[in-house]
This record gives sequence, C-alpha cells and structure tokens, in this order.
Amino acid sequence: MQINYSDLLFSRIFNGTTVLNRQLTYFKIQDNIIGNSESFITLTGLPKAGKSTFLSAIISSAIINKPIFTFELKLFPEIKKTKIGYFDTEQSAFDFSKTINRIKDFTGIGDRVFDYLDCFLTNSDSVKDILGMIHEYLLTQPRCGILVIDGLLDLIENLNDEGSSKLLIRQLKKWAKEYNLLIISVLHLGKKDLTSIGHLGSNADRYAQSVLLVEKSKNNTLICSGKYLRSAPGFTQVELMYNINSNSYIQIF
Repeated sequence: MQINYSDLLFSRIFNGTTVLNRQLTYFKIQDNIIGNSESFITLTGLPKAGKSTFLSAIISSAIINKPIFTFELKLFPEIKKTKIGYFDTEQSAFDFSKTINRIKDFTGIGDRVFDYLDCFLTNSDSVKDILGMIHEYLLTQPRCGILVIDGLLDLIENLNDEGSSKLLIRQLKKWAKEYNLLIISVLHLGKKDLTSIGHLGSNADRYAQSVLLVEKSKNNTLICSGKYLRSAPGFTQVELMYNINSNSYIQIF
C-alpha cells in the first residue's frame, strides 16, 4: 500500500495544543521514574550476574502492589491493565521454573501469581516465531500493561547488523506505544569491555528510557545501579545478599 506522506506529515504535527495520551508511570526505584508507558527499559549485565533475581523482585512488586527492595512496578486496574506478559527466550524449563518459584517466594501468594502473570518459555523457537507469538499475545491480551522479554538477543538474527537492530528497537517502541505498555528487556554485556553487545546493545542503550546495570560483587552480593536514566537524576544502588539461614535475599543498606 502506498503511503500518503501528506496525511502522515499532518498526523505528526506536534504543538502546544496536541492531545497527549496519559503517561502512566509503571516503574519507580526510590521514587525515581524508571519506566513509563509507551517506553522500554533494559536490564544489562554479564551472564549469571543476578539479572533474573532482580527481575523476579521487580515483577513481584507489581503482583503484590508494594515495593520490594525499593523497586516499585505497578499495574493499573482502573484502566484494565492488570497483566504482565513474561517471555523467556533463554532458560531451560528447569531454570525457568526456578525463576517462577522465586517470584512465588517474593510475593508469598503461591499459584495466585498467575492471576497477574502470563509466562511463556520460547527457548527452542526461531526469531520469527518468537516475535510472532509476542505480537499475538499483545493482540489478544489487551490487559497486558507490562511486557517482559528475557532476553533481547534472541529477537534478532544478527546483533551486529545495524539495520536489523534499529528495526527491532523500532518494533519495541511501536508495541509500547500501540498497546500503552512498558517493555522490560534483558540484555547481556560483553565480557571483554562490559558494554552492551553489538549494534543491538548500542541502539538499546540509546533509545531506552532507562538502562539498569546488574553486577555481582567480589563478596557475591548482587548490585543494581542506574547506568543511563533519561527521566531520573539517579538512585542509590540496590545491593542484595543471599541469607543461607532464611534461604532468601536481603537488602544491604
């Protein structure tokens, strides 16, 4: 279909009278805005650095509607945004079940987490099929307010292809705007220089509302800090330690 650029240009006029959609703040850390509707954020870090642990805590805070380790993720029942769609592209079924069980532990509500959380394991699917399934989910689940993609590298054939990387980032932005949601993505860092991998990583850093860095300290604590924050001045890093006695994570202040 041929595009009418006159109509497209007119639709893109932006001035003081432009009617804006209500901006929803889905995610805060210590009262700092991290993620709004129509945006995406990324959690970055080396493999096994603790990204899944922090992601589990963030998701759990939305389910029980209260902060966990100063993370505040929020759903909006008043506008029928009551669901989190969680797509895992990397883990085995065994490891993904451990992640889901961690969410159950953080929330303390057992299987009732599935009233709010739709989980999909796509580690054996192609890039095209994963993208297709995510789009189908968004089309058929209008209550989704938060889309989680762990990890972003499996949504592209070649992470070093600049054109494909930009197309994927545009797709994320389009989904976030079209369905009025926040997308939380997970992306690995390169081991050599600790930068986001490939053209995909650099584009994700550039266009994300926030980039959170997850690291493991020499003392085996897990640390989450703000790497790039578009809408906040910064927050105090969140540091967690595993308590063997209670079989749980505790925050270090």
